[in-house]
This record gives sequence, C-alpha cells and structure tokens, in this order.
Amino acid sequence: MSAPADGHRYARLHTEGAKEDQRLSGQRDRDRILYTAEFQRLAGVTQVVGPLEGSVFHNRLTHTLEVAQIARRLAEKLAGDYGSLVEALGGLDPDVVEAASLAHDLGHPPFGHIAEEELDRLAHDHGALDGFEGNAQSFRILVRLTAHRDRYKGLNLTRATLNAVLKYPWKRDIDDPRPQNKRYKKYGYYRTDEESFRFAREGFPAEGKKSLEAEVMDYADAVAYSVHDLDDFYRAGLIPLDRLIPTERGRTPRELDAFLGRWVARGRVTAEEVAERRDQLESFLGSLPVRDPYTGTFDQRALLRTCTSSLIKEFIFAARLDPEGGVGAFLQVDPALQFNIDFLHGLVEDYVIINPKLGTQQQGQRQVIRNLFAVYLAAVRSRDGALVPPLFHRELDEVRGGTEGTPHPSQVRLAVDIVAGFTDNQALGMHRRLLGVSPGSVTELLHG
Repeated sequence: MSAPADGHRYARLHTEGAKEDQRLSGQRDRDRILYTAEFQRLAGVTQVVGPLEGSVFHNRLTHTLEVAQIARRLAEKLAGDYGSLVEALGGLDPDVVEAASLAHDLGHPPFGHIAEEELDRLAHDHGALDGFEGNAQSFRILVRLTAHRDRYKGLNLTRATLNAVLKYPWKRDIDDPRPQNKRYKKYGYYRTDEESFRFAREGFPAEGKKSLEAEVMDYADAVAYSVHDLDDFYRAGLIPLDRLIPTERGRTPRELDAFLGRWVARGRVTAEEVAERRDQLESFLGSLPVRDPYTGTFDQRALLRTCTSSLIKEFIFAARLDPEGGVGAFLQVDPALQFNIDFLHGLVEDYVIINPKLGTQQQGQRQVIRNLFAVYLAAVRSRDGALVPPLFHRELDEVRGGTEGTPHPSQVRLAVDIVAGFTDNQALGMHRRLLGVSPGSVTELLHG
C-alpha cells in the first residue's frame, strides 16, 4: 500500500480557524484527549477490579497512561529502526499512536466488562441492534459526545488519530449473531457514527484491516495488561506466582500443572501448544525474581519493579515490522514471546476474573446497570430534562420518538450513553439516590 499524503492523514472533519500553534497535528490530538472530562473519568472506572478496592490495583486511567507510554516508545523504536518503510506502510507517528492509546478505553462503562455485557444485552433487547461495545463507544465519544467547541460535536481529531483508535474497523455484523462471529462480538463503531468512520478511513484501502498505528496501540495494550495486572494481583495475594515457578531442582509445581489444565479446558490454548512450549514457559517463569509470597518489603518491591520493566522492554523488542505481513498484520511478534504474553493474560483470567469472590460483586453490578438503564430510558422517552443530565440535553433534543410500546433506537442509544458515562462510584451513588436509599446532594455534578 502507498502512504497517504500528510495533508490527508492530518485532515479534520470540521474546518478550524488558523491559530498560531507550535504543536504538530498529532500533538494537538493528544492534548485534546488528555484534557477531556471523559479521560479524567477513567480514574474512577474498573480495570479488572473496582478502583474503590484500594490503591494496589490499576484503574482504567493508570492502565491507559501506561499503554500510552509503551505505545509511544514502541512507535519511536520502530520508526527509528525501519525508517522510510513505516511511511510506505501508511505512516507511524508517535504522537498519533500516543493519542490513540490515551483514547482507546474512553468508552469503557462503570464496573468494566460485566457492564459492557449487560449494556449490550439491554440495548439489543430494546431495539438498538448495534448493542454496546467499549471500542465503538470510545469512537462515539471522540466524534460525537465530547464537548470541545459549541459549533460541532466531538473533538474534531485528525483522520490519522481516528483511524489509529479503530482496533476493530468495522460495524457490528447484526446478520450473524453467532458467538464465533468476531464481527458480531467485537466492532469499532455504531451505525449512527458512520459518517465519522468513513472520514477516518478515507484513503485507507484495506477494508476491515487496522492501520499500523492501530496495531502498535493494540499491542501496547496487550503488553500493559499482561504485565501490570500480573503485578497487581501477585502483590494482592490473588495470583500465587511464587507457587507457579519451577524449583531449582527442576520440579514442575503442582500449581502450574493445575493452571495449565484449566487453561486448556477453557479453550484458550491447546494441549499440543502447552506441550510444545512447556520448556520455554518454565524457563520464562524461572527468570522471574519471585520465590516467596509478596509481603511488601523494599527488596521485593524493587525486584518486582525491575521485573516488570524488563518484561516490558523484552516485549517491545520482540515486535518487528514485516512488509509482507499484509495490512493489519505488519506488526509481528516472536511466537514464543506472544505465548508468554498470552500465558500472563491467562493467569489474570483464571485467578481473578473468574474468581467467585469477584462474581458475587458482578451480580450486584449487573443489577445496578439494569436499574439505571430502565430509569434513563424512561426519562429519555418522556423527555424528562430534570432526570437526563444537562450534558446530554442536545442529544435529547435530537432523538426520535418511538411507538407507544417500543422505544426508538436513538432513545435507547442515549440511555446507554448516559449509563456508560458514569464512574463506578457515580453509578452506585446514583442507584442509591434513585432508589431513595441515599438522597445525595443537590450540588453534585452528575456528569462533568
């Protein structure tokens, strides 16, 4: 593929008046995202467990900042190593990659993936067949919901940054709802945001393939998740990393055997892959400076910081560009190191995400989301400006009316936008307020 001209890559959908500004286009995009209320909100949104659990855990904001740092360093390294090749592959601007990384999780709702699933079901069941997807919601926030200028909606980002955000550059395939259909489960935009999607992709010839800048952002997200969430939950005592590491005599711990069995049983990896990679995996685990449960000593903390830093460096250096890989697959990673990343993801899933203790929390969180959605859908349908937050009054003026018994999809979408925009604590507080459990305060800003 040939690289589009810079003027095309850095074009914006809405014309802006000429102003003196020393920043490059990608830098302006980065700064616009950084100062939004939606970005600040991420400090109160679940990464894996809720931000109210304690400071030991990453929240969605700290995760995002680390993704942006890793992505920028990787983009700088690749641009330096591969020179003109990156331009031939469509461009690799570290500022654009960093901006996309800062934006990639803006659409995550309160309580994380459990609320994403619940909002998807609620939206779909009430007639908005696009449902809900965090990546599509991030794109919607950037192009429609964020307040930046009063004469247009959204941040008016460059085409390059919007394209770099599109980890899944397609809309939902509503004609094939089978679980194995990737384009039904994961997608990057809603049909209501089609115009902005077409603008972002104009001049990019590969239908359904992400840009190189999106590839770098996506890989950085996987690295940050695998390393920092492992760090969190080993320190919290949930992942028994010390019991997974082979002994000096070369004996395989029973804990590792048990985990690998569960990993295979869940279909995340095949028994053949585990057998093929077993020696490599044990060598990888043996290289980690962990031999005891975490107690928080200075030496343990220092060793852990050295470990996470080394892992990130190793995973960054594992990435290379292959012009023969094809659009959407130019970024290649050594299969052995990719297996290690997947293994770390598997640990977090096994010991934390499907932990019954977290499951009981999630059941209550589902109920909070259901109740909030019901209240706000009713408010949108009745055009109740006292219940609909003022931030969404413009959208409220534009929604179409449904029939007596059936809401219009635009009404459903707005109700979803409202609920998805809360932090964890705001959602819980509003739920108590609407149920009459706690009155809250008349001075509280519900959506900033």
